[in-house]
Amino acid sequence: MKPLRTGRFAVESVRAVLTLLVIEVLLRSGGVDTACVRLGVRSDLTSARQPRAGDVVLPRRTRTPVRACCAVASVWPGGDTCLRRCLLLGHRLRELDPVLRIGVRRAAATFGAHAWLEIDGVPLDPAALHYAALGNVRGRTS
Repeated sequence: MKPLRTGRFAVESVRAVLTLLVIEVLLRSGGVDTACVRLGVRSDLTSARQPRAGDVVLPRRTRTPVRACCAVASVWPGGDTCLRRCLLLGHRLRELDPVLRIGVRRAAATFGAHAWLEIDGVPLDPAALHYAALGNVRGRTS
């Protein structure tokens, strides 16, 4: 890596660490909704609309922040969970108006849950297509 890129990666990594500290506090004290509001990440936890297949092309300027966020999240002591990673990336990419979605999957005798970000209805994580998005039955709210 060139020195300028290395320096930018280091700065972005520090930002990611500080943001993950905030995410930990928010998740433990207020939950997902509070974390989303405070981090400026929209969430759609009521619509059962399934994600569309497709590719999201991120602007070139987001490459280093995304790489730094993924690198920091992968070694985070609290665990590299998809929810933490999505909140972190959603915060860093908030000018692209990402939406946090959560879904479930049942395969054989196992149950799994997954969080992902969508931009314009298309997930950043292709694995999201294998999960049914959580939502209210017939759009009813609780």
